[in-house]
Amino acid sequence: MFDKRIILAAAGIFLAGTVSVCAIYYQRPKRSNRIDEQWQTTNGTVDIRVTAYGEDNAGMDAGAYYVFESKRTGTNEWHEFMTFRHDDPVPIPREQIRFTGNRISYVFMGWICAVTTDGGLTWSTWTAEKDLPNWQCCNYRLIRNVTIAEDGKGVMRLNPIQDRRGEVPELRTNDYGQHWRVE
Repeated sequence: MFDKRIILAAAGIFLAGTVSVCAIYYQRPKRSNRIDEQWQTTNGTVDIRVTAYGEDNAGMDAGAYYVFESKRTGTNEWHEFMTFRHDDPVPIPREQIRFTGNRISYVFMGWICAVTTDGGLTWSTWTAEKDLPNWQCCNYRLIRNVTIAEDGKGVMRLNPIQDRRGEVPELRTNDYGQHWRVE
């Protein structure tokens, strides 16, 4: 007969090894250097470029990393201000990159929205993970639309999943998207 302690120890070692292998296997895939798509736009003051990178170890469930960069028009130095990883390689959301006048630009994808009020020198980022209390990941279509006017007032319309914790239908701002609140 086997001693119970030996059987329990062996089972514990097997289980620990299985959990370690599963944790390694299910790590988020890394961004590759392969560019799947790239797009650029400008308002004459700031240039915004979006690059979609494929994933390393890409299998059937391969997604993409969307890297958002900006630079002042007429310069050559790009600055990354937002990255969004999508489980699926979707087209770059060109209609979600917007300009209000010369100094205000904003972009949104998934559950992240970034805004500049100084022509792309600095960006502030709103993300549901940090800024929407009790939000439960992952709703890749969470932000449906964003509008920000020249006076700083704006609306973020969301696509809440029914009964999903923390999701609301709409947020508002009075400070160019620096802060969003439920009304």
